[in-house]
Amino acid sequence: MDTRLKSFSRNNFTKAAAFLLIVAMVAGMTGIFVYWNYSGINPEVLLAENYNESEAYQGDLRNLAYAVVMVLEGDQETIPGGIRFYGENGTNSMSWPHNLTEESFLQGNDEYFYNEDGMFKNSETDESIFLYGAFSDTYDKAYFSLENGFLQQKQQDWSSGRDILMPLAIAAIAMIVGTVILLGYLFYVTGKKVQDDEIHLASVDKVYTEIFLFGLLSLGYIWLAGIGNLLYTVPSGWTDESVLSSRQIVSLYIIMCYTAIVTAASGVILLSFARRIKAKRFFKSSFIYRVFYRGIVYLRSFLDGSRFTSAPLTRVLHQRQIYFISGSLILVILTFILMMSANPLMLLPPILEVILIYWYLKYNRETFEEINKGFDESLEEKMKSERMKINLVTNVSHDLKTPLTSIISYVDLLSREDDLSDSAKDYIRILSEKSDRLKNIVSDLFDLARSTSGDIETEVEELDLKKLVEQTVVDMDDSIQSSGFQIRTSLPEEPVAILSDGKKLYRVIQNLLDNALKYSLQGTRIYVDLVEEYGKASLRIKNTAGYEMNFTKDEILQRFFRGDRSRSGEGSGLGLSIAESFTRVSGGEFDLQVDGDQFNVLLKFPLEK
Repeated sequence: MDTRLKSFSRNNFTKAAAFLLIVAMVAGMTGIFVYWNYSGINPEVLLAENYNESEAYQGDLRNLAYAVVMVLEGDQETIPGGIRFYGENGTNSMSWPHNLTEESFLQGNDEYFYNEDGMFKNSETDESIFLYGAFSDTYDKAYFSLENGFLQQKQQDWSSGRDILMPLAIAAIAMIVGTVILLGYLFYVTGKKVQDDEIHLASVDKVYTEIFLFGLLSLGYIWLAGIGNLLYTVPSGWTDESVLSSRQIVSLYIIMCYTAIVTAASGVILLSFARRIKAKRFFKSSFIYRVFYRGIVYLRSFLDGSRFTSAPLTRVLHQRQIYFISGSLILVILTFILMMSANPLMLLPPILEVILIYWYLKYNRETFEEINKGFDESLEEKMKSERMKINLVTNVSHDLKTPLTSIISYVDLLSREDDLSDSAKDYIRILSEKSDRLKNIVSDLFDLARSTSGDIETEVEELDLKKLVEQTVVDMDDSIQSSGFQIRTSLPEEPVAILSDGKKLYRVIQNLLDNALKYSLQGTRIYVDLVEEYGKASLRIKNTAGYEMNFTKDEILQRFFRGDRSRSGEGSGLGLSIAESFTRVSGGEFDLQVDGDQFNVLLKFPLEK
């Protein structure tokens, strides 16, 4: 297909225009049908130009002939308009108009109908008019004819109806042809894009096929019921020769709008079906297929162990289990059958069962040994990889210390020069701050790597945790004052003796307080509580975060993770990781809790008695 033609035919605007045209044409065809129904015009006017050549004319003749019979029989008193008739039985006669004789009737009509053999015949063509029921023999003679005014009025009405319906019928045919062509176009291009010929499913195509089928049937039923109700409750027929009643016009517009809505909804469903069929997913997108397919897949995976494809040893165990269960079931059934028939071979199945059990246990043990071996190798590989990462961090941190120390020393020497400009002094001050921060990060990395690997020396001794907390708070007084936060401590009166590494525990408390000072909400307080409970010393540091804590406990304890992602000037993201690691190597327990905006860290150490 030409690129320009593709671009036009597969353009979303073109598709939408075609869809709206279809909706408009279907609504228009429905409006034409309703218009014809309300008008009461015989659709035969489209096939016969003259009234007297139509089936309607023959039907009217039958009705008039039947009415004449009923009048002559005395079963009907009302004489239908537009006819003349004469009936005679011996000396009795009946006619319309009155005082009409047989001679005057025959002389006054070139074409009339007379009874013969129980039916009326045309005097000119000798054609018979079939009547429902037997013709009575009460009258020997019976004639009737149509008045000229009657036929003229009928022909005038017939021509008027033809003039009205003919252009509407042509328009309806054009709409039908247009609808078929546009539907074919939409079914062909739906799901296709300009850049390729692949079928692209829409989001609506994810709806189960059964739901759309039920929706389509429901729309059809609702449409038929709604239109049928309106056509039934609104009377048909003209108020005059050319105008529908106001009630009929309102009903006509309601039906057309209703049809447009139902057509649009049905079109969406049908186009979805077309895309599914072209993508070969009509049945695959059904609920029944998915349930059936999943059932088959599960049953197959249960039998052949395909769900354990990524774990070959587990798959072997599963298949062996299926074989064992199937074999045992067969042997049990066989044993039961042989026992019922008192067959001497009934001891054979139990013997085979013992052999089967031995086979099952023997090979399972070998498979389990292979699995354990794989676990050990995987664990060893993981430990090796972890050691390599720790050694890398340790070596890099160690190698960075020497040049970093030189940088700090030279920056310090430069800061002592007297002949430096103010801008140079600012540059040196920034260099000093950044180099000190880099030194702290390198030191943190080195300490974290050593503590994580377990290659760190600890000096465990008996110490007073209460005194250590007080000392840390005092040492950080400058930082606390500059931060603007208040620290509220709740410490017991008596010393709290524990066994731990004082230097590392001091670093832990310092990191936790520093973290609280950096990330607390302005105007709030930081609480430090130390209690003795259940034979342990519990130290809790609690603060209200100044940012949304949309992270988990595991995330915040990851290296280089920062809870407040909007901050970029302070911290390395290692403080909590170091605190957790140092707590554990110092013999304590580290727990972190996030409750709304409250950030709690709890340290626990066994009491020394």
